[in-house]
Amino acid sequence: MERRDSDDQFGFDENVNYMGRALRALVPQRVARRSISVSVSTPDERYEIGDEIPITVTFDNRSPFPVVVETPQQRLWGWEVNGELEASDETYYVRNRPNAFYFRAREKKRASVTWDGWFQRENEPTRRVAADPGEYTVAAYLATENERPRGETTITLR
Repeated sequence: MERRDSDDQFGFDENVNYMGRALRALVPQRVARRSISVSVSTPDERYEIGDEIPITVTFDNRSPFPVVVETPQQRLWGWEVNGELEASDETYYVRNRPNAFYFRAREKKRASVTWDGWFQRENEPTRRVAADPGEYTVAAYLATENERPRGETTITLR
């Protein structure tokens, strides 16, 4: 089977996936979650402080059948730097309405974000603090309750 990539900016197709909806009831969530792998990549491993760092997140349905991954809130996925969601310690409010991430058989979905090397701080007077030189873990995950599919990479700021 040919692997398909989504061209949508956020890695989500706008088309209604009727087959996925039907399979939602047939494929257990633990199987659906294990079918998805997450990888994170950047063009380089080393960056200067203040550089724009392009981050590509790829969600890959490795199974030969469509799956639907359910999320307890509207957020389908997230990215973080050293464990801080979107490089920030601010509280994010997401609607508590469940959502679902649909994948066709062997489908890959890609999303791109950019980190500017700064952390957003809730209680700092400047609210934005430049990252110190050193290693940082950039991670992404599906926003499921249990067994979050997750991927990460390490970059160095100098």
